[in-house]
Amino acid sequence: MTGARSGRSAALTRPAVTVPVALVVLLVVLGAVASVLAGRAAGMARDALGDTGPALAGVVLPEDGSAGPPTVVLTPSATASPRAPEIRDLVQRQIDARNAGDYGAWVATSSATSSASVSSAQFADRNRTVKIGSVILRRIDPVGDDEYVVPMGMITTQDPAAAPPDVPVARLCWQVSATVVTERGALRLADPMAGSSLRTPC
Repeated sequence: MTGARSGRSAALTRPAVTVPVALVVLLVVLGAVASVLAGRAAGMARDALGDTGPALAGVVLPEDGSAGPPTVVLTPSATASPRAPEIRDLVQRQIDARNAGDYGAWVATSSATSSASVSSAQFADRNRTVKIGSVILRRIDPVGDDEYVVPMGMITTQDPAAAPPDVPVARLCWQVSATVVTERGALRLADPMAGSSLRTPC
């Protein structure tokens, strides 16, 4: 009996058994760590966005179902930034480009990485029915190297078929943590990072 038990014990400690068990344990641990990090990143994005409800702070929700005026406005906090006029102008030009379906004007306001990832045909398809309004810049937060994080709110109207699949509605309120970068001496808007945009029907 003692010999049988020692044989079973030796078998369990052989590399053929211990290596797969160790890999399973490692994968479980890595999965748990990834889950914690993803939750932390999502929490940080929500903290940067601020209010995530349907009503945009400082903006009256249009009662006619429209997106509201396309003019970009700033909160007093955003206005206090020394780069406020430039960043407001940049965001305004990009909003105007999207509302007009002007791909060239949109490229002129976008970072090289962002513009390279969207073709003229894709841009036209994405913005075919979209109208953007009630844009408000909440803050302008410098993060170093002439880069800024700009929490902002906006309203879009669109054909429900062109809305995000999880919210196929005609009007959406958005909370976006936009990133403004400096390329070749000029400010440009980068595509929002994953988890930095929230939307809700309104």
